[in-house]
Amino acid sequence: MYIENNLINKKIIMKISAVIVSRNDNYGGHLNERATYCLNSAIDTYDEVFYIDWNSPEHSLLYDIKDNINFKGNLKHIVISPEIASYLTNHNKEAQKCCEVLSRNMGLRRMENEWMVSTNIDIIAPKREELESAISKMNQNTFYTISRRATDWETILKYNNGEYNFQNWKNTRDYLIDNSEERHFKETVMDGDNYSIINCCGDFQIAHKNVWNEIRGFEEDLIYPGHADTNVQKKAVMHGFELKALYQPAFFHINHGTGGGGFLDTDKFGQRNPKYQDYYRAILGQNKTENLDTWGFSNTEIEYEIF
Repeated sequence: MYIENNLINKKIIMKISAVIVSRNDNYGGHLNERATYCLNSAIDTYDEVFYIDWNSPEHSLLYDIKDNINFKGNLKHIVISPEIASYLTNHNKEAQKCCEVLSRNMGLRRMENEWMVSTNIDIIAPKREELESAISKMNQNTFYTISRRATDWETILKYNNGEYNFQNWKNTRDYLIDNSEERHFKETVMDGDNYSIINCCGDFQIAHKNVWNEIRGFEEDLIYPGHADTNVQKKAVMHGFELKALYQPAFFHINHGTGGGGFLDTDKFGQRNPKYQDYYRAILGQNKTENLDTWGFSNTEIEYEIF
């Protein structure tokens, strides 16, 4: 009986991987500071982090901020230089600016752990125990998008500088939760569709490795900006998986002041910028991936270094 009870009460050990992509162009300002803060939170939360620097003009962002990163040996760094980006996009300069979404596949298809996260450099990762609690309730045949909350860099900076009398990060999170709103899932790609559950860039999507392996990550033809998160959700549905939107655990996207996101300037997200209709049509016309050996960029592999 003791052995049986001990087995029942034994904590299930889970392993979580994440892929993060950025470009060293100071997008929206304060990029080094934002990236340092968010990357440290990712290293603390995930067992494995693929950090992919895409098409940076001079060198990887990581080389600029590494002295302030708390490395734990779980960060795998891939550099896609402008020369490699040009080759991968067949020298299409417009595509070189945008298809960092496909570089996520280089991390996703090489991850070693059971649960796999797709996120970005402006996202503060949830605390480990919060994420584990959420995953313990997740279905292995469901593709999840977790709604982000927005916060401004000035708030984070004041916390870092000690201007707020917060004792620890938990106090900071409590403050942010009380003073920020969730992004609600209410936008659809076109009237009547049943697969788009996000109203803007999701920035945090998680599924069991079996789901990611089956759908083969983001679509190889998606080399221009526009609703990549919806794209990968549709792929999940087309392969027979369920979709679910979550609002917990709470995590935060640091605003960078570029706005828009493909929609008109409105909080309602019901009005669509006409120039983005081609992206909607492209998503609607997307076919199920038949080449199961392809994960974007035709399975191109680039060696990584471990920090």
